[in-house]
Amino acid sequence: MGVQILDCHQVVFSAEKSQERVHKALQVFPRKLLMRILAFALHLLGARRKDVAALVEMPEESVKTLLSLVLRDGFSAIRDRRLSALSPVADAPPEPPQIFARRDQQGWVVEFGTQGNTLSIPSAHPVHARTVVLSLFNAEVLSAQQCGAVLGLSAAHCRELAHKLTSHDVAQSLLDKRDGQRSDYRVGPAQKAEIIQQLAARVVTGHSTSSDLLAEQVNEKTQSGLSARTVRWHIRNLGLADLRDTLPELVETLKKTPTDRD
Repeated sequence: MGVQILDCHQVVFSAEKSQERVHKALQVFPRKLLMRILAFALHLLGARRKDVAALVEMPEESVKTLLSLVLRDGFSAIRDRRLSALSPVADAPPEPPQIFARRDQQGWVVEFGTQGNTLSIPSAHPVHARTVVLSLFNAEVLSAQQCGAVLGLSAAHCRELAHKLTSHDVAQSLLDKRDGQRSDYRVGPAQKAEIIQQLAARVVTGHSTSSDLLAEQVNEKTQSGLSARTVRWHIRNLGLADLRDTLPELVETLKKTPTDRD
């Protein structure tokens, strides 16, 4: 009797369900053993060895060796022989309770073991979520694949961001690289109003309007830490780049115009 070919093209896989099930399995299986079981299962389902290695975070040569041993020696070869060649698989002690992260409709949830302790992050705080999840990756608590599933990013991108987070603060590592979003992280209505006020006053009185001086004045008035570059960006974004040329002329025109009457 022939062996039925397993075709998974029509199977719908859920990243959320996968996280939940892997989390439960890790309460019973050591992580390395579970990854080796998954590697063999993915191989049987037709996945390329390179893709299998990436998914279970094992070197491709290690996957090749594992598959050869399992196909030669059977199920007992799935267990890493360096752990113990004599102890049966069922005797392998479970790892300590795992930290588990997931995404839901309200935002992100990080569960700490089986004690019911959780951290909830609202969906409006994506930078907060990235900081927490990628920090857990750097602590080797979550894998790159788990981080990617939770944050909606590729595993490679998660590794890149996590690496940046080890040497830079959140503002430099995780915020959107577009100048506008990065500068708006620190610039609120009070800072914008002070930029406009300082710029207009200096233009009218003939004082210097250098971004360095403006940043110094705005920071002093609003207790901020804006850079000259950020001030320049907001001057352009607010349409004030030509104010030096247009405002003095407007002021002179108004001086010659009778006071408006209702």
